[in-house]
Amino acid sequence: MAAAATLYLLNNLLLKTAVSPPLDRFFTGYFNDVLAGLFLLAFLNFWLPLWGLRPVTSPWKLALFLLGCGLFWETAPLFYKPGAVCDPWDMAAYLAGGGLYVFFARTWLRRQ
Repeated sequence: MAAAATLYLLNNLLLKTAVSPPLDRFFTGYFNDVLAGLFLLAFLNFWLPLWGLRPVTSPWKLALFLLGCGLFWETAPLFYKPGAVCDPWDMAAYLAGGGLYVFFARTWLRRQ
C-alpha cells in the first residue's frame, strides 16, 4: 500500500509534468488507475485478516473484485458529474494493477 501511495504522489507531483510524449498520456491518464488496482488489493488483503477472514489469493477473485470496483468508478460519475465519461482503458489499467499485485504478492511470499 505504501509503495502504491508513494508512486501516486510522485506521479501527481512530478511525473505527469516531467514525462514527454508519448509516455505523458500514460502517466496523466492511466498510471494512477494502475496504482489504484494495486492499492485496492493490498488494502483488501490487509484488512481481511484483521476482521478474522482469510486474504483473497485467487487471481480470478481478485480480478472480479477489481472489475466490480472499476465498473462502479467508471459508471457512478455519469449520474452526478456533468461531462463525465466511461473509459474502458481505465478498467484495463485497474486489472493491470491487480496483475502487478498478484505478481508482487507471489514473489514476496516465495521469499518467506
